[in-house]
Amino acid sequence: MRKHAANYLVSDTGEFLKNGMILVEDDGIVVQYNDTKDDLREVEQLIFHNGILMADYQFAKIIQSQLIPMADQTIRSLAIQAIGDSTQWSIQNQIDLAKTIQFQFPEKKIPAILDEITQFLLLDGGFIKKIIPGIYLLAGVDLVNLHFTPKTRLKKIL
Repeated sequence: MRKHAANYLVSDTGEFLKNGMILVEDDGIVVQYNDTKDDLREVEQLIFHNGILMADYQFAKIIQSQLIPMADQTIRSLAIQAIGDSTQWSIQNQIDLAKTIQFQFPEKKIPAILDEITQFLLLDGGFIKKIIPGIYLLAGVDLVNLHFTPKTRLKKIL
C-alpha cells in the first residue's frame, strides 16, 4: 500500500481536498481518500507531490446524444467542439479542454472547470465515468489562484 499526498487532491466524487492524502494499492487502484481538512501531518512512507493529485479515469459513451454545435464561445460550445463524435474521453482530454476553457474564461478556477466538463459529459454527453488504475499529478499549476499556467502538464505517478 502506498501513501500519496499533494497540495490538492481530487476525490472520486470530484471534490478538491486541500492537502489531501490517498492510499493506493501497488496496481494503482485508490482504496481510500483522506480529507485532512488542510492539516496534513507527516506519516511514515508518505510521498508528497507539489500539485494536484487525481486518480485515473475515463469517460465512455453509453447513450448517443444529439449535441448541436453553437457559434458562441461558452463552456458548453467549447466542450461540444472538443468532444465531437468521441466515444471515449480520457483524463488527458479533459485537462486539455480545461486549459482551453481557462484561456477563454480566465476568471474560472480549475475545480469549477473540471466540474463543469464532468457534468456536461455525464448529463448532456451520454457518458459514464469509470475509475481505472493509475494516479496522475497535475503539475505546474498556480496553486494559490487554482489556474492553469503555460507550464501545466499531466504527469503519470502510478
